Amino acid sequence: MVGRGREAAHRPRGVARLLVRGLVVMVLAAVVAVTTFVGGLLAAPLDVRAVPPAPKPVLLLGSDGTQFGQIRPAQRREVLRSEDIPEVMRQAIISAEDARFLEHRGVDPLATLRAAYRDLTGGRRQGGSTITQQYVKNVYVGNERTFGRKIREAAIAVRLENRKTKDDILTDYLNVLYLGNSTYGVQAASKYYYGVDVKDLALPAPGQGPPDEVRALARASMLAGIAPAPSAWNPVVDFAQARARQKYTLNQMVTNGYITPQQASEALRREADVTPKKVTPPDPASTAPEYADMVTALVREQFADDPDQLDRGGLRIRTALDTDLQEAVTRAAREVLPDAQDPQAAVVAVDISSGDVTALTTLRRAPARGARPEVTGYTRGGFNLATNGRRSAGSTIKPFTLAAALEKGMTLDTRRSAPDCDTITDPGAEGGVYEYCNASGEGSGSRRMSLQRALQGSVNTVYVPLAIEVGRDRIKKIMLDAGAVADEDAFSTGVSSFGLGTTALVSPLSMANAFGTLMNDGAHVAPRYLLEVRDVNGGLVSRAPEQPSPVRRAVPSPVAGQVVEAMSGVTERRGTARAARQDFPVYGKTGTTQESTNAWFIGCSREGRDVCIAVWMGYDDESCAPDQTRSCGGMKDVHGVDQVYGGTLPAEIYDRTWEILEEVEARRAAEPTG
Repeated sequence: MVGRGREAAHRPRGVARLLVRGLVVMVLAAVVAVTTFVGGLLAAPLDVRAVPPAPKPVLLLGSDGTQFGQIRPAQRREVLRSEDIPEVMRQAIISAEDARFLEHRGVDPLATLRAAYRDLTGGRRQGGSTITQQYVKNVYVGNERTFGRKIREAAIAVRLENRKTKDDILTDYLNVLYLGNSTYGVQAASKYYYGVDVKDLALPAPGQGPPDEVRALARASMLAGIAPAPSAWNPVVDFAQARARQKYTLNQMVTNGYITPQQASEALRREADVTPKKVTPPDPASTAPEYADMVTALVREQFADDPDQLDRGGLRIRTALDTDLQEAVTRAAREVLPDAQDPQAAVVAVDISSGDVTALTTLRRAPARGARPEVTGYTRGGFNLATNGRRSAGSTIKPFTLAAALEKGMTLDTRRSAPDCDTITDPGAEGGVYEYCNASGEGSGSRRMSLQRALQGSVNTVYVPLAIEVGRDRIKKIMLDAGAVADEDAFSTGVSSFGLGTTALVSPLSMANAFGTLMNDGAHVAPRYLLEVRDVNGGLVSRAPEQPSPVRRAVPSPVAGQVVEAMSGVTERRGTARAARQDFPVYGKTGTTQESTNAWFIGCSREGRDVCIAVWMGYDDESCAPDQTRSCGGMKDVHGVDQVYGGTLPAEIYDRTWEILEEVEARRAAEPTG
C-alpha cells in the first residue's frame, strides 16, 4: 500500500516535468525562429531612400492623343527638404508622437512596455511605436495587424536608425504622414488647413501680414496633435476634439522643454489661427473644362469598384474629343458672342455613326438676381448648359413630325395649306381658339406647300396641324427613341403648341445626338466619351469597341433617309439658315421659341467631319418679370440683330466653327512633325 502511494505521488511530478520540458523546448524554438526571422530581415536588402512618390495625375487625352486636361490625384502630397520644415513643426511632432525620438535607436523598449502595461491593466490605450516605426509602417510594411508585421517593422526600424540620421528620418516621416482630408505630409496639410506653405506657418496668408511665431506654434501643435488619429481627430469634422489634441501637444512641448507654459497658453488662445480654411488646389487647367468634368465623372463611375487604381494615378484616358474641332467651337462661340451681357450659348458636336461626343463648349453668363450671384463663366463641376440645360426645342421638333408623317404614308411632296396665320380649337385658350403664325413672314398666304418645302422654311401653319394629324404621341416616341428629349416628364402632348416644340425640353447634347440618329439611317447610338484606358506603364485597362452597336431603331431607314433629304435645303436660298451654308451639303434645322427666348441651329455633315453640331442660345431667365434687364427674356438687339432666330447668330456660330477649323488644320499641317 505504501509503495503504491509513493508511486502515485511521483506521477504528477513526472507529468509536470514533461510539461515544463515541452514548454522550454517550444520557447527555445520560438526564440530561434524569431531570431532567425529577424536576422533575415536585418540581412535583407533595404532601400533606405524609399519615400512613396506623390500620386501622378490621370491624363485626359483627345482622340489623337493630345492632352486637354487631367484628374488631380485624390491624395495631396508634396515632398520637402529638411531645411523647408520649421523647427517648431519638428518639436511639435516629436512631443505628440515620440518624446524619446532623439534618444532611442528605432525601437523604444520603455514605450513598448508602457503601452503593453496600459493594455493589460485596462488603462488608456497608448501606442508604443516610435516615429521610425511609424515611418516604416507607412513606407515598407503596411498596416496589417499581425505579430509578424510588428517584428518586421521593428527590425527595419533598427536598420534605418543605423543607416540614416535622425534628421533624415524625421523629414521623411513628415513628408509621408497622413493628416486627414486626403493630405499626406505637413506641406499638403499646411496648405489645406491654413493656406500657406509649412515654412510659412507664422504667416496669416501670402502677402497679408507680418510673421507671428505664436501663430506658427499654434498651427504646428494642431497638425501634430491630430497626427496619431487624423480620421478621429479631424479638425474639419470635430474641431473641439482637434483642439483638445492641440492642448495635449502643447503640454507635451512644455514637458519636453521646447516652450514655456506662457507660450503654450498664448498659442492655445489663437483659435482663429487654427480654424481650417480648407484650401484646395485650383482645378487643373483644361482646354475643354466641361468635357473634362464629364469624363472625370464617367471615369470615377468606371472605377467605383476599384478606386485605388484611380487614386494611384498615372492612368491615360483617351477620349472621343476632337481637339481641333473643340478649339473651333470654343473660339466660334466666343467670337460671335464676346460680351458679358450677350446671351448664353452651348455648342455640342456628336459623331453620326459612333455617337462619340467630339466637342463641347458653353458660354455661361447671367447677372445677379435675388439670392443668385452673378455668373461669369463655367465653374468646374458646376452646371453644364450643354448636357443639363432643359430648353424648348422650338421648330427643331419638325423633322421628327415629318418622320411620323412619312411613316403614315405621306411623302415629301405631300402638300398642305400654308397661310400666314391659322387657328385650331383649344378649350383651354382664350375664346376657345389657339392662334399661331409663321415667324419672319414665312408662309405663302392661302397657297399650298409641300412638306419638304415647309420644313426648309420652318412653316408653322403646316407643321402644327400636321402634328395633330399624325399623332403627337408618335412624335414624342420617335424623339425619345432618337435620344432627343432630356426631360420626358415635362414633355406633354396635350398642349396646342406641341407642334412648335414648346413642351419638348431638350439639351444641346441630346439634340445633336437625336439628329445624328436621323442621319444614321434612324438607328440611335448613345453618346460616348471614353475610348481607351491605359495604366501608367501603357498597359491596356479597357477599350471601347471601334463601332458601338445601336441602342435601338427610332424610325425605319427609308423614313430617316427622306427626312435627311428634306433637311438638305435648310441652308439654301429659301431655307431658314442661309448663314450656315458651306461648300459641302449641310442637313439641319433651325428652331426659335416665342419672343426668341431660345434659338437653335442644328447642322449635320458627311464631309469634313461626319458630325452633327447643335448650337443653342438663350438667356438664363426666360422671363424678365419683375426686373427689366437686357440679359433676360427674348433675345433682341444683339450685335446688330434686331431679333435672334436660329438662322441668325446660332447659324453664324456654326459657320464660324468651320472657318476656324480650316485655320486650325492648316496650322497643324504647317507645324514640324516629330
